[in-house]
Amino acid sequence: MKQIIALLFVVFSLNLFAEDENFKTGNLQTDFKFNLQQEIKSGDLSNNNNSNQKSPILAGTLSAIIPGAGEIYTGDYLKALLFFAVEGVTLYLNYHYTKKGDDQTIFFQNYADKYWSVVRYAQWLNEWADDLGGNANIHISPDENLKPWQRVNWDELNTAERSIREFSHTLYPYGHQQYYEMIGKYPQYSQGWDDSKFARGEYTVAGEYYYDTKGKFIYYSGLRGKANDYYNYADKALLVTITNHIISMVDAIISANKFNSKLKVDMSLEKIQSSNFVEYFPQLNFHFRF
Repeated sequence: MKQIIALLFVVFSLNLFAEDENFKTGNLQTDFKFNLQQEIKSGDLSNNNNSNQKSPILAGTLSAIIPGAGEIYTGDYLKALLFFAVEGVTLYLNYHYTKKGDDQTIFFQNYADKYWSVVRYAQWLNEWADDLGGNANIHISPDENLKPWQRVNWDELNTAERSIREFSHTLYPYGHQQYYEMIGKYPQYSQGWDDSKFARGEYTVAGEYYYDTKGKFIYYSGLRGKANDYYNYADKALLVTITNHIISMVDAIISANKFNSKLKVDMSLEKIQSSNFVEYFPQLNFHFRF
């Protein structure tokens, strides 16, 4: 009895909302079967279930912000774990090597402040600039309580450097990144080190500064190079981090589209036949392709 009442309700509803006149024979069960089949064929009872689909835009946005988040949204947990792991490792490596680079920078700068003196370099220029084809008259304060970089007139120092044609650079002010780079990179600054020939009183030929680049000069250059290596490692880790965001974003969009293409929800009319009668009822079908 309950089944008959339910069938009557469905048929009544279909007839009430139909735009076209339904097929009628006078037989309730036959009319219901035919009309329901017509509704299904026309698509009124068959549709994609959009509420179960995944938004590619949302998936991509989530992974662009946090790699792996979009994969969790689409149910791809293994990939999500992989993207999370790459994010964590690369962020740690970036922090780790940036810190090591900073520590190494402080170390080599302290080393330079201790063993390289712009006063010594200026004294060498005052004494040898003429022999090098230039001229130098750099004022050096006699107050040894001042730091070396406070005792030298920097404008006069740079003027003397520019007067020597074979010199390629003029020294940046103390504390500048280029200051610390130049004193361990270009031979013209070799005589500022405390183990140079000029510092030892053994400088006898004008151009021999060019070959006096051993000892602390070369050691200091290695210290700077090590700091640069650390920063390069940090930059590469950051590049991988950014790439991980992009790859995860693209993968999440693809995963959402794949998920939606696998999921299909529709309604069909199923038949149950016994020895005395045939009964039809609507059935909701979920299809998911693996």
